[in-house]
Amino acid sequence: MKKAVVLNDTSFESHHGCEMVMQNISALLLVNGIQVIGTNPVGKDWEVNSDLLKKMIRSDIVIVNGEGTLHHCQPIAKKLITVAQYVNEHIGIPIVLINATYQSNGVDFANYVRYFDMVYVREGLSRDDLAQHGINSKVVPDLTFYSSFDLSRKMTSQKIGVSDSVYEDLSRDLYQFSLVNKYKYLPALTHPDIQISNVAGIIKYLKYNIFRWVAQPLSLLGVKFDYRLLRILDYIDNYRDYIQEIASLGFLVAARYHSLCFALKTLTPFVALESNSHKVEGMLKDIGIGLERIVKQDKLHNLDMKKFSESELDLITMYVENAPRQIECMFQEIGKLLNKPLS
Repeated sequence: MKKAVVLNDTSFESHHGCEMVMQNISALLLVNGIQVIGTNPVGKDWEVNSDLLKKMIRSDIVIVNGEGTLHHCQPIAKKLITVAQYVNEHIGIPIVLINATYQSNGVDFANYVRYFDMVYVREGLSRDDLAQHGINSKVVPDLTFYSSFDLSRKMTSQKIGVSDSVYEDLSRDLYQFSLVNKYKYLPALTHPDIQISNVAGIIKYLKYNIFRWVAQPLSLLGVKFDYRLLRILDYIDNYRDYIQEIASLGFLVAARYHSLCFALKTLTPFVALESNSHKVEGMLKDIGIGLERIVKQDKLHNLDMKKFSESELDLITMYVENAPRQIECMFQEIGKLLNKPLS
């Protein structure tokens, strides 16, 4: 069994989509004879993670999960991709970038990307951005599309759902928007994984649940809480329940990329708000339905909550059904890379 380490482990963000992505990475690597022996959490400097560096030396390949990190020259993004040069020059094993959105990073970033043996991006706009620097990449849909769910009993109601956003101010506004209109608020976040094997974990667990128990009646009595506390009341504990909630909606206002992915996966009509990169526009263009379902925040109070047209349904269904095969092919190519001599 070959060994791998994975950088940019986004499961630490307590986010349904990111948890699903990381589970699929580990599972699909294993199917192709590669075991994940260590990860580096999103935002953590890999160079000071001594445990990771030791495991990297014992590994046969390094996988970098790009997700929504590599855009607009963010310092966290530059730190992440410098690992490619380090692995290439100091360890001499393959390194692959997967599941990435890439946008507006300039020449300096591109020179680091050249050290990757293979590059996979989530949408065509990222491929085009890299192509401007002479870097080849393959488009493979986001890894959430690999997961399967039992939607045979999908019951479409007239309920309207509203997700949160990567921007906290917008999330706060969307929460108020859902309250005013009596829509269901569906943050893609969940509570951090609480370990109750020690005293600190037990205390944290009790505080979290006690607040959930008392905040609702106190809110009804007029007690004011900060949004960052109130949103906990709407957290859903696992991604399977979250997907089923979206599947049950008649319409979703999606301000989170992965909430939009789940709407597409469950054929739930939606409008989407722009995110912090071109990942939303890029995916919708790849599907072929265009950008008509992207709206500005100031248009939320006058939404056209239209169902999918037959053409939209056909295009979305084709994208969703093809995605697992494309994802499997990507991991098969990664597996084959280990059998090739490094150039």
